[in-house]
Amino acid sequence: MSCEVEALGRYHLLEGPRIKIRASAGRALIERHYGVAGHAAVELCKWTKDALEGGKSCYKVKFYNAPAGGSHRCVEMSPVGLICSNRCVYCWRPTEEFDVFQLDERFYMEPEEVVKGVLEERRRLLSGYWGHPQGRRRVKEALDPTHWAISLSGEPTMYPKLPQLIKLVKSLPSTKSVFLVTNGQHPEMLRRLIEEDALPTQLYLSTNAPNKELYYRINVPVYNKEDA
Repeated sequence: MSCEVEALGRYHLLEGPRIKIRASAGRALIERHYGVAGHAAVELCKWTKDALEGGKSCYKVKFYNAPAGGSHRCVEMSPVGLICSNRCVYCWRPTEEFDVFQLDERFYMEPEEVVKGVLEERRRLLSGYWGHPQGRRRVKEALDPTHWAISLSGEPTMYPKLPQLIKLVKSLPSTKSVFLVTNGQHPEMLRRLIEEDALPTQLYLSTNAPNKELYYRINVPVYNKEDA
């Protein structure tokens, strides 16, 4: 049985009832060692890889004890990979490969689908560490994450089910902390997080320009410029 497919920008499709990253974009991300699940993405960052090999963990462990147990127990993910409302000149992600759109929430994956898909892809990314001398014990620990960093490649507050997602990951038995990184362009979502009792453990809000003129030049908002 075939289903209708509609293009959403350069890197996403609306396939049947769900948004997803195009296969070609997904392959490119996988070649760069990301995992892709629908419209979500996950990656093992440098500090996760170092910790898996018996090395140091990132600053979050030293200052916030997050992830509890070390950086190998961190899930670095985005519920909306390659979707962002800014084109920041300093971004280390490939902003030329970002789309920007917002659809009715029924077209987005449910939080349970996001978590299941992200953990499956993260398990795949971790599989190569089983043979490392330090790996077996740490991979077992990594498969039971204590921390979720909702950032990665894309603006997470553009995911309309973010409050439900944060509540879900906070409810998982091993979760000790949830960090959210946002460009601040979607204050309506931040209000929802407050109103729906879904605030993360820690919120990172980018404030990297002293005035509106420089904000436009540095952060290059795609829309809502007058509200930036």
